[in-house]
Amino acid sequence: MSPHQQHRCLVKRQGDGQPYLAFAPASGAPSSYSNSLFTLDLQAGTTHDQAETLAAQVNAVLRGVSSTVF
Repeated sequence: MSPHQQHRCLVKRQGDGQPYLAFAPASGAPSSYSNSLFTLDLQAGTTHDQAETLAAQVNAVLRGVSSTVF
């Protein structure tokens, strides 16, 4: 399944401050994935700056976000 929405990679923080990457519709509208949130958990000790750099790199080449349900 692939929605008809452009997505972007954002840096978010867990309760303990650890950054992670989340994929959200670029428009800010609700996700067409039935309010699902796709995330990438980063290694412990990853800094916010490292996460921002990674998100920028992902956004530079990201075409879309897809989900496959088995």
